[in-house]
Amino acid sequence: MSKKKYVKIKKPGPPQPALAKKPGTSSKQSLLPWLLAALGVTAICLFPMLQNEFTNWDDQYYVLNNRLLKGPDWHGIFTEPVVSNYHPVTMLSLALNYSISQLDPFSYLLFNYLLHLVNTALVFYFIYKITGGKIEVAFLTALIFGIHPLHVESVAWVAERKDVLYSVFFLLSLLQYWRYLETGKRTGLWISLVFFILSLLSKPAATILPLVLILLDYWKGRPINRRSLVEKIPFFAAALALGLYTYSIQSRGAIAGFDMYPLWVRPFFGCYTLMVYTVRFFIPYPLSAFHPYPSPDDLGPFVLISPLFVVGLLYFLWRFRKNKTIVFGILFFIINLLLILQVLSIGFTIVSERYTYIPYIGLAFMISMLLYDVRYKFRNTIIITASLVAVVFGFITFQRTKIWKNGGTLWNDVISKFPDAPMPRTGRAGYLSQIAAELEPQMTSTKDSLYKIALDDCNHAVKISPNEPIAYEKRGLIYMVMKRDTEAMTVATTLIRLQPVNAMGYYIRGMVYLRSNEPQKSLDNFNQSLALKPYNDFVLDGRGSLLVNSFQRYGDALNDFNQAIRISPLKGGFYMNRSICYYKMGNIAMAKADAQKAIQNKAQISDYYKSLLDSHK
Repeated sequence: MSKKKYVKIKKPGPPQPALAKKPGTSSKQSLLPWLLAALGVTAICLFPMLQNEFTNWDDQYYVLNNRLLKGPDWHGIFTEPVVSNYHPVTMLSLALNYSISQLDPFSYLLFNYLLHLVNTALVFYFIYKITGGKIEVAFLTALIFGIHPLHVESVAWVAERKDVLYSVFFLLSLLQYWRYLETGKRTGLWISLVFFILSLLSKPAATILPLVLILLDYWKGRPINRRSLVEKIPFFAAALALGLYTYSIQSRGAIAGFDMYPLWVRPFFGCYTLMVYTVRFFIPYPLSAFHPYPSPDDLGPFVLISPLFVVGLLYFLWRFRKNKTIVFGILFFIINLLLILQVLSIGFTIVSERYTYIPYIGLAFMISMLLYDVRYKFRNTIIITASLVAVVFGFITFQRTKIWKNGGTLWNDVISKFPDAPMPRTGRAGYLSQIAAELEPQMTSTKDSLYKIALDDCNHAVKISPNEPIAYEKRGLIYMVMKRDTEAMTVATTLIRLQPVNAMGYYIRGMVYLRSNEPQKSLDNFNQSLALKPYNDFVLDGRGSLLVNSFQRYGDALNDFNQAIRISPLKGGFYMNRSICYYKMGNIAMAKADAQKAIQNKAQISDYYKSLLDSHK
């Protein structure tokens, strides 16, 4: 006789939330709608940037006048720093753009746009993996990353290609390391190292990644011990090597000297920048491409009280030290800001919006996780609030992309917020001078009007900062173009006194001597300018013209014109001057060919010179 089995029936209770799926259990079909939604919103919000132009803020150094892209110069790409940074992978990507469209900005902007969408997708997948498949968290984090207004600068500015590019490899490195933590296979660790090196070679800011790997150990629950640290030695070694090389480059000029601000001010700058980046995550206002340092004589109340904010943040972190979400999110944010907290003053701005590109992943993740944890209790409130924030952020981002339309819109926006900062004034002066130079010769009144506004900007900058070299450079060039030679010479002399190694001062002085019929003095100054900065295309062109007309050194002149054209192959005036050189050398065929190229590149050719060429059939 068999025994009966009794099964205890559990009383029904309230429905329980479904457990999160383990990593890898969600199908592509379940992820795809969420991912496409995040990418679609991001793509729409940043779409206006594709109609933008180059700006005159560093785009000329990275693209417009960058001789490394033409060819390209493979040796130079891998051996020469550009704008105080060593980033050959970034230069390779820009060289690819140049091979596609030369100096048409569309392909450059499209690459930035697509790379940002790739990064948004990688953020989605990275968060999805480290949360064990929480799709909602991955979606919200990726969406905030994709449309945050402070990220526009990194995407819409061609010169910031390094930001979106290094981030691709940075995130791929984190994903491979997470794969290593999940599987234990060291292949993931070595692939992570390869991606890290590529990230380093795209932008030195990637040097901070080894600390993020340790943070991932913490998040995974892995003991941080000798073994876990030893395996990261190759990462630290690569970071140290590139970090020291970058410091040696930037210490020549990009890092502000300690004599500008007393040593005790530096920690205040670090606290202030951390405070501003934190607050701007939640309240992205005011937005500006340029945030000047405070006056050394008046740091302002916000700088002085900023240590209190940092103390409060550290207390908050300590208070919730057992909450891994809060600890991971805040530490991810802080670690990725460590190199740019302005304890060493790098660049001309105390706050740069582009520096938030990777760090904001930490804060976006923390907020998304905290909302996820209370999603059943405050579901409707969370949906309404998140939707409202997405609409506001998306609208601001959509409008912000238009600020980067060109140098004029960019500097006008900055000046509207910081009217007494010297650099935006000189930036706008440079843009207006460029526009004036490109106008037809008969548009004299418009040219003069633009030069007058540019000159007013330079004078304003010099009044605010009497020792500002860039302001003197722009002012001297404007005087030279307006043929106010006496004033140009005075400015050049002042510029050389302020900065004896300033190549522009010698160039301006050389042009004034040229016009006053003192060819030897002109040549001496051109030589000095090129000794200081060998790849100034307009100085090479000026010296070449002098060698042709005053010294009849046609071979040397031809070398200068050839080099100028290699640097800037679309400037018609260079072909015009080389054509004249060929003509005087008796090479009529080459003279005619260059004259045709000059016309194609919108250079003016006199009727007299045309008749000379036509007389040789």
